[in-house]
Amino acid sequence: MALIRGFIASSLDGRVADAGGGVEWLAPFRKVDPGYGAFIDLVGTVVMGRATYDQIPSLGMGWPYAGKRGFVVTSRRGDPVQRGVRFWREGLPALVDRLRDLDDGDAWVVGGAGLLAAFAEQGALDRLSLLIAPVLLGEGPPLFPARAGPPRGLVLRGTAALAMGVVRLDYELLPIKAGRGRGRAAGVSGDGAEA
Repeated sequence: MALIRGFIASSLDGRVADAGGGVEWLAPFRKVDPGYGAFIDLVGTVVMGRATYDQIPSLGMGWPYAGKRGFVVTSRRGDPVQRGVRFWREGLPALVDRLRDLDDGDAWVVGGAGLLAAFAEQGALDRLSLLIAPVLLGEGPPLFPARAGPPRGLVLRGTAALAMGVVRLDYELLPIKAGRGRGRAAGVSGDGAEA
């Protein structure tokens, strides 16, 4: 059974992008080795929202996840242009079931933050590696948007002080206890999960 993982960077004040939605603020930290090589070796599938998928061509390097299956959570029409990528319009619970059935590696919720939060609220995010860059953005989308569900516990499983003041925190997310609500994400099926 595949684990569902998050691996994401945030500013010290909890922003994943600037006010315009850009991530250029991360450019000075691109030479920092966050342990991505070891992480991506665990991954067989990448999952992202449509906005994240649509930004990939602007990176100028083609599909950055060679050899990985891809799911793009969307409600918009169209077909993916990358081979091995499927647009997913069948709702988050069905996608979680599909990912759990995989046996060729874990699934990585690449982005955006809204989709990552939706997986967490479903109780489907198992691990989170959070890279914190020493930058205060002040504005921009938060790592975890406001939520309506019960508190979610995390257990710190590891830390690493990296170059240039970047810190990596590795968490295990505790299961949501039976009988508790799942918050807003229970009905997320498309654009609500995109970021």
